[in-house]
Amino acid sequence: MQNIMVLGANTLQIPLIQQVKKCGYNAIVVSPQQDEPGFKYADYSVHADVRDEETILKYAQKYQIAGIVTDQTDIPVRTVAYVAEKMGLPGIGYETACLFTDKLLMREKCREIGVPTLKYKSVNNVQDALNFYETLNCDAILKPVDNQGSKGISKVSNKGEIISKFNEAFSYSEVGLVLIEQFVTGREFVVEGLAYNYEFQNLICGDTHYFNIPDVFSATTRVFPSIADNELIKEVENLNKKIITGFGLKQGITHSEFIMDGNDIYLIETAARGGGVFISSDLIPLSTGLNTEELLIGIATGTLQKAPVVTKTGKVCCYVAFFLPMGEIVSLDGIDKVIAMPYTHRHNLDNLKIGLKTKTFKDKTARRFIVVSGDHHQQLTERVKSIQDILNIKVKTKDGLKGPIWA
Repeated sequence: MQNIMVLGANTLQIPLIQQVKKCGYNAIVVSPQQDEPGFKYADYSVHADVRDEETILKYAQKYQIAGIVTDQTDIPVRTVAYVAEKMGLPGIGYETACLFTDKLLMREKCREIGVPTLKYKSVNNVQDALNFYETLNCDAILKPVDNQGSKGISKVSNKGEIISKFNEAFSYSEVGLVLIEQFVTGREFVVEGLAYNYEFQNLICGDTHYFNIPDVFSATTRVFPSIADNELIKEVENLNKKIITGFGLKQGITHSEFIMDGNDIYLIETAARGGGVFISSDLIPLSTGLNTEELLIGIATGTLQKAPVVTKTGKVCCYVAFFLPMGEIVSLDGIDKVIAMPYTHRHNLDNLKIGLKTKTFKDKTARRFIVVSGDHHQQLTERVKSIQDILNIKVKTKDGLKGPIWA
């Protein structure tokens, strides 16, 4: 039996690991965290930093892998490309992988291919950030150029905030660069796509809705398909196709996020992997019928012979997320009922239990989420509301008992 290496072992990688085994391969699962839930589905477990390209290459050679994959996470994308390139396996190429995992390179490439960008500058010290901020005449965003999960991202409205928040952004950058960028507020879209043999097709366009929590740049829901009018959706999708094609992506699933400033549409970021929070493994299949994980394995092993024909299912779907306040869970009701609902799908509620200490949250990684489907948008909204009503979690905090934060 041939071996497939999967980089990443958290909850979001479980669908991919399971699909590797369904396709008849051994799953070589790699993560630095020994307690990750994906390891229980592995045939062979490797505890290593997925960003350590040379170490992962040695393990890949040891197990004589037939393909290497990851999904729903940016961190291993470069390593996947590096190993594939070194071993002569199908991949996207290391240079392309860097383009899709570095926010500065993304913006510079957009300019090169004629895609307008928000005003930005990469800096490695606070004084350069302050100097650029003076040229903007508006609020700005600080973000590490090469991290994920909204870690280290802050909105800044004055020089004092830049000084106080710069080091956090800098600490999350592996290459020691911070992007300071013009801040805009407007409608946001998320677009999932598919590249095969350099030919690209958009799969589905959705709407993003954020938590109203300062400096927490995390979505509370992502809903597919978008309720925008067809012309606007077409404009967003055409821009996405121009970007992915211009970036030269050979193959794989893509995940792109866009924001509007007035009538102008700007790229926030794009990724050469499927969207997280089960967008790739569940929301794309619910919307289009495409088995994305099987597709990724076919691409990684070179067994996929042609691009799939993708159609819309007519279903609407979303993930709905919540944070828990910092404290200790003292009561849990409704989880089993929510999980048993015929219109709920994958979730990450499994390890919630009475006595669990909840930590402060700043980024996406602390969210709990549930995938929900419906026949139309109104029904989906009603079902989400029903879940919120049924799920009764109480956390003892220093300010008393509090429940989930949904917005």
